Amino acid sequence: MSRTSKGLTLLELIISVLLISIMLIAVWTIYHTGFTVFYNQVSRYDIKDQLSSAFITMTDELQQAAFVTAATATSAAFYADINSDGIDEKIEWTWSGVSGAPLNRISNDTETKTLIRSISALAFSYYGANNVLLSFPVTVSQIKLVAVDATAVKGDETIHLRTKICMRTI
Repeated sequence: MSRTSKGLTLLELIISVLLISIMLIAVWTIYHTGFTVFYNQVSRYDIKDQLSSAFITMTDELQQAAFVTAATATSAAFYADINSDGIDEKIEWTWSGVSGAPLNRISNDTETKTLIRSISALAFSYYGANNVLLSFPVTVSQIKLVAVDATAVKGDETIHLRTKICMRTI
């Protein structure tokens, strides 16, 4: 073989493969890190959105409540004319009390809808006249205001929302 032949030596080939491998690993690491950060942000936004939407639904419905039929620390049931047809529908919000369980909305004892897929803590508090906190067991005829306290955990972030809802009977 002459010195003028064109080609790669084994050493040049190994160095080229090594450099390309390092570049591919760097690109993969950047892609994977970016995807993980994006997924975590979307997940956090999802749980915040669920809590906010649930609170909006609960506020709208409870403000229309004619009267409460059941009141515990993890559930509330009431009648309200939700669809403005002149007929009060039975609405119940219920949570099992187990961290990670969903908060469900049951209407007319038949249709179940999940308001929040996974909740860490939920507490209903009930207030009577002059914003006096009622103790359990609650006398439902005394309820004038309902407070809802919810906590959801996603990764290392804890989302906590609290609202107080006045019933239309006030």
